[in-house]
Amino acid sequence: MEPGPLSTDPLLQDSAEDPEGLLGAVLRTAGSSGAAPLFPGGPTLVTTLADSRTVLTHPVDFELPYDVSRRRIRRAEGPRRATPPLSPATVAVGRQVFVDELTAAEPSFDGPELDTLVFLREPVARSTTAALVPEADIAVRDQIAGLVLAWIDALAPVIGAARSPRPWTRTRRTEQRAHRALLDTLAGLDCDDAPARATTLAAGIQVPIAAGAWCLTQLARRPDLRRRLHDDPDAVLPYVWEILRLYPPTWLLPRISTREYVLGGVPIPAYTPLLVSPVALGRLPDLVPGPSSGCSPLDELDPERWSHEAYRPGAWLPFGAGPHACPGRNLGLAQLTHLVSWASDFELVVSVEPAVDTSRGLSPDPSAIVVQRGADA
Repeated sequence: MEPGPLSTDPLLQDSAEDPEGLLGAVLRTAGSSGAAPLFPGGPTLVTTLADSRTVLTHPVDFELPYDVSRRRIRRAEGPRRATPPLSPATVAVGRQVFVDELTAAEPSFDGPELDTLVFLREPVARSTTAALVPEADIAVRDQIAGLVLAWIDALAPVIGAARSPRPWTRTRRTEQRAHRALLDTLAGLDCDDAPARATTLAAGIQVPIAAGAWCLTQLARRPDLRRRLHDDPDAVLPYVWEILRLYPPTWLLPRISTREYVLGGVPIPAYTPLLVSPVALGRLPDLVPGPSSGCSPLDELDPERWSHEAYRPGAWLPFGAGPHACPGRNLGLAQLTHLVSWASDFELVVSVEPAVDTSRGLSPDPSAIVVQRGADA
């Protein structure tokens, strides 16, 4: 199957980066019949769900090339043990902290123009830290949340650089200091495997912030949808799934083949850089109901499409799969669904249509909205 309408995807047209860049290449290649190089000498995109699951769930054959700070991973003996998902009790703790933090932050939300990426930082950080570091009291929890945010900020120029910064550069030294401060605080709590806990915290905070910003900016673009979500709580979760389909913050999952392999009938040599892309999988008609099922085109935001029981939300792997899958999936969904329900009580307006910033995952740019208390609240 040749790539079709994906080449005119609004996500590509609205991208803040050059449409000839990596996002454009991924969207144009999505839908190919087999694994395909994105451009000469570039990585190979895995284009089917079956092959994507193979790549993500076989860590011996397809290794993670680097960690969150773009440091090359040293090969340990044997595959990494899968991280279990958070328990329902832990999710409940994190959700309640998020509810409390949003309630406390409400006066700053109901007012003039608001930067959604900034507004969500502390509520998400404190909620996620409460779930992932249950041994910390409130004061230490908030301290750790601040340290994780500082590390995320220090990681931004590392991730956004064309090449991983050298150890002696100011960018790398700043990131190392922020990372060390976080590790020292976690070690003081006798956390098991503080580096792994720090990485999980960073991912578990940055991803819901970006996804939450998309939830709010897209509600501001669609007042009709905002009113519907206010009147119909059952539509909130399908809306969140649509946001995670169209704008998955973690839109690229890199791997490297360790031996020769065949994916979708295409031979893959050893040491080939591979990319699994939830943003591409989320536009495949065999995973998402589209016009043939009476729904909107796959590049449009349409929560109604998830009324089709034959299709499973999340099939496009927005939380990954295998040993590196996100253990905080249920907490993230709990945070986002509460955020959408809570925000639907407000009138939201976007003054500038957001484009897509790909420097750190996918995030709206600009991420500002205008907020006021709605008459139907």
